[in-house]
Amino acid sequence: MKTQYSLLFFCLLLTTGLKSQNLTFGGTLNVGLSKVTSDVPISGDYRVRFALSGNAGLFLEKKIGQSSALGIEALWVQIEGKETADDKILRAASQTGEGLETIGVISDKATVHTSYVGVPFYYRFAAGKFGIKAGVQPMIFLFASSNYEAEGEISGEPYAAKSSRSDIVFDRIDLGPKIGIDYRLNEKIRLRADYYHGLTDITSDEFPWERRNRQVSLGVGYVFGSSE
Repeated sequence: MKTQYSLLFFCLLLTTGLKSQNLTFGGTLNVGLSKVTSDVPISGDYRVRFALSGNAGLFLEKKIGQSSALGIEALWVQIEGKETADDKILRAASQTGEGLETIGVISDKATVHTSYVGVPFYYRFAAGKFGIKAGVQPMIFLFASSNYEAEGEISGEPYAAKSSRSDIVFDRIDLGPKIGIDYRLNEKIRLRADYYHGLTDITSDEFPWERRNRQVSLGVGYVFGSSE
């Protein structure tokens, strides 16, 4: 019983402290779509597609005026990328030694799953129950994995393959602008929408192509303590 009273007392102190400092503290959970853009030259009907992704974490805002605030978040960010190619033509040196010949046609799909720690910081302007946010989101790479599937025909025979990797490494830091809008349902709950546009080429210098992260998400924020 004493422990419960102590926890309640601590929460009251935290809320009072936040109000006295014009701070808003809360948590956020978001789901959406992401893609990893690519300029890899591939034959056939090649597409970079959106895939399910999301992020979750905490946010802290400090009011700097009647309608303005500066904020920072600490997020666990999941970025998913998907690339598909239909009817990709495979060629090899001809047996006569004169140029290349077609040896088969396959369709394949490659997916990549990447985990980051994101630390976006932003300016938020409140207009009634709406908030408009703009800022920058640095992300620190944690780990990545990928899956590959292919099927088709090679040398007149059916072909199918599957593989996976868990040792993929991207550049340590990703960085880009992030914008968003939120709507305050009540003193505790905000609905939000965000878009992140990565500017950094996440592939290492040893590769001649480039890839960049994109993510759009919808979610909810819950305010634990607020000066509003």
